[in-house]
Amino acid sequence: MRAHIATLSGLLLMLAAPFAHAQFAVIDVASVAQLISEVQTLEQQVQTAQAQLSQAQAEFKAMTGDRGMEQLLGGVNRNYLPTNAAALQAAGQGSGSYTALAASVRGALASESVLSAPQLSALAPPAAAQLQSQRQSAALLQGLTQQALANASARFTGLQQLINAIGTASDQKGALDLQARIAAEGGMLQNERTKLEALFQGAHAEEEVGTQRARELVIAGHGQFDGRFQPRP
Repeated sequence: MRAHIATLSGLLLMLAAPFAHAQFAVIDVASVAQLISEVQTLEQQVQTAQAQLSQAQAEFKAMTGDRGMEQLLGGVNRNYLPTNAAALQAAGQGSGSYTALAASVRGALASESVLSAPQLSALAPPAAAQLQSQRQSAALLQGLTQQALANASARFTGLQQLINAIGTASDQKGALDLQARIAAEGGMLQNERTKLEALFQGAHAEEEVGTQRARELVIAGHGQFDGRFQPRP
């Protein structure tokens, strides 16, 4: 009997096994819904991060890079004034590397000279040299004035170009570059003014030296004034 019962139990277990395998799996609907919600939240976070990254890239681009503001007024001649005494002296003689200034000096020499070359050569060498030196000093001052006036007039056009460029600054970097460019131009103008004042002072000093030399030539030509009217034995 026990053997039959054991055999029957085994048969029942074997028959019940296929039915157990044929049952459907249990799905947790709440867990799936929670998972979908979490995925949607992650998608929104990714989209937000992408938007923040795009904004950061736009801000970085607006603050970096080349806007070409340094090319404004690139054709302005800023080296029209002599840089040292030798160059100033050469310009005063109507020569040297500063061709525009030398041309102005030569024009001033031609317009202010009254005595012709033969008349000048007829003078005593010291007097002729002194007269020529005074001519050059006066011509140099006139040439510097002409060049400074012409350059100042041209710079008005350049400054107006910088002012007009304010409206073209489309981002922060462009505005900052333009602001720096205007500040640099102001510094250049101040330096040019200082240099021009120094050159004028040097030219005036040379003129004073010429005046003093002329006085001494007069004294040398007339002899000693303290004994000029003394009777001679």
